[in-house]
Amino acid sequence: MGLPLLAVGERASAPYTFSRLLISIYSVEELCYLFKTNPFILDANIVDKRLILWLEKECGLGELAEDLLKVYKKNKGAEEFVKVILEYTGYLNQDEIDRVCGVFRGNVGLTDYEMELNRADFLLGSGKYQRARHEYDRILMGLPEGERVISSRVYHNRGVSLSRLFLFEQAAVDFLKAFEFGGRPESGRAYLLCIRLSMDEMDYIRFIAEVPAFHDFSLEVEHIYNQVMNRYNESDGKMQIDDLILDKAMGKGNSYNTGIDRLISEAKKNYRSFVET
Repeated sequence: MGLPLLAVGERASAPYTFSRLLISIYSVEELCYLFKTNPFILDANIVDKRLILWLEKECGLGELAEDLLKVYKKNKGAEEFVKVILEYTGYLNQDEIDRVCGVFRGNVGLTDYEMELNRADFLLGSGKYQRARHEYDRILMGLPEGERVISSRVYHNRGVSLSRLFLFEQAAVDFLKAFEFGGRPESGRAYLLCIRLSMDEMDYIRFIAEVPAFHDFSLEVEHIYNQVMNRYNESDGKMQIDDLILDKAMGKGNSYNTGIDRLISEAKKNYRSFVET
């Protein structure tokens, strides 16, 4: 993980390692970042006297260690343990703390498999599409045969992650499998939308003519597609591109090049956040 700016305590000379996750941290800020980005690591095992001693000895956080030791001795549980760390450091705001603790409460009583599925869905909802995709890959590899309902959910959500990465042809395969397993209309619509986005208009029309079973979906998809295109045509981004094209047509090459470079840089930055691992 990246190195956050230290605001509380010291950077440890020896890391603390979560052996089950094979993750090592060097500061309390990295610990809080781990809680924020991977809240599904939170279970009863997070309450560990080794972590308390590490925060005291390696990070110079004697006061925090004392507070955590009280929680540990009174057996107040993992949620309270994590909450003390997050509130002490001020690394997260209250809404973020509540969100992390809410994930922990949702973990209680779940099987390892259910926690893996929820973790993948959390990553998907957080815009970490590449990481979510890999999680769904692992889940599908270990999924027992005959789990049609769960398979439908996993294939659909992996299709969402793929489509957000603009891998529309691969996403279409997953949405079709999801539809075949679960029969959910949203999977059928998503399948056709990905087909629509991966073909030119004439090829798509020929495709629809050959699959009459999806005719009703195709009407909905075309309505959705037109709505999205209308919103895009009215968006600030489209207006910026039109202005730059006008600059180029009027011979303002420098303005065009500068503007296009800026837009491409912003798009690359956004895409890197999607594929962050």
